[in-house]
Amino acid sequence: MRIKHLLVLMAAAFTAVSTYAQEEEDKNIFNHLSVGVTAGTPGIGGDVAMPICNYVQVRAGFAMMPKFKFSTDLELNDVPNVADAYIPDLVDVEAKIGFANGKLLFDIYPFKKSAFHITAGAYFGGGSIIKAYNKEDGLLKDVADYNRRNPDDLIGYELGDYLLTPDANGNVNAEIKTSGFRPYIGIGNGRAVPKKRIGFMFEVGVMFWGTPKIYCNGDELTNEDLGSDSGDVVEVLSKLKIYPVINFRLCGRIF
Repeated sequence: MRIKHLLVLMAAAFTAVSTYAQEEEDKNIFNHLSVGVTAGTPGIGGDVAMPICNYVQVRAGFAMMPKFKFSTDLELNDVPNVADAYIPDLVDVEAKIGFANGKLLFDIYPFKKSAFHITAGAYFGGGSIIKAYNKEDGLLKDVADYNRRNPDDLIGYELGDYLLTPDANGNVNAEIKTSGFRPYIGIGNGRAVPKKRIGFMFEVGVMFWGTPKIYCNGDELTNEDLGSDSGDVVEVLSKLKIYPVINFRLCGRIF
């Protein structure tokens, strides 16, 4: 009799556990895991994803924009009346663009059977996005000497609305920095954790990285309202408060 009761209790416990497991499976609470590779305007990277419930999935990972170099010209802001100095009207600078971000994103699926989603979350990482410097070491020594003699009438090279002046050695080292915490919102199609073994996601959105700050030789610059168009890409990035995101993701469900 006791054995019969024990078997009944074991059967009841097994049924309860099975029912709870099925309920959790139906709710999709952290019961699957996918890994993905990404490519887009934030760079290339990887992430992992899990469902929080039937309508929300969470992704965590990283993305890195590989550093690349390009050349551009900066214009002199004024032509001083100096006969014995070499003050070039244009200076060639080399710029390096590159940044890396971690990310924590939540994909919200308004319709249970649809892959359309709204994504909210944040990217975070180092603030520096671009560096620019004159190619030839000490090229702007005469400009530095002129500014030393005329501290109330500085000359330099225009980067958008900012004036870059060389250090005592005749070099310009400029840097554009943004906020290290960058909220993100976007929309897309595809599931972070695919229903099948392999899945694909596409999304577009914006990363809010704040007003860029310009540094020259380690000092933060203030807006000079120069209105210059010199610097091309560098000048555009110095004014960009949001960063457009287009991302592609190929993922596989582990379990």
